Amino acid sequence: MGSTDDDASERRSIGPHLVWIEPPDVLHTRIDGDITREHVKELLDALGTFPRAERIYILRDARGGGMPTREAREALIKGLPLDRLAAVVSYGASFQARTLLTMLDHAMRVLRPGKTRFVFFETEAEARAFLEADRTRRA
Repeated sequence: MGSTDDDASERRSIGPHLVWIEPPDVLHTRIDGDITREHVKELLDALGTFPRAERIYILRDARGGGMPTREAREALIKGLPLDRLAAVVSYGASFQARTLLTMLDHAMRVLRPGKTRFVFFETEAEARAFLEADRTRRA
């Protein structure tokens, strides 16, 4: 269905979190604890490694919990390249995290209108099925 941890390229740590690229268009993150502004900066740097012409999906494994700090939320609102993001797709997020990220999505839509979607699923399989369907719809 998609890349596995074994065939993911360029796995790197961002604090307690992991990120890796799944070609051609996915930045997969494994969240493990709270997210700081410094973590957001490194995430944005990782997004910058994609070719400019690519639309990017962020696939978030949120089973490890954690919430973005206030400073991290501000950095996300200001820094996420909404013109390049197809969607931010989370799986395994708690109700609290889904609520906070939905509010963040609304703030971003007001302050920086775009077509990026924040969507949530219980399992990785459901999240990957969404990615495939969305790619097909955009093709």
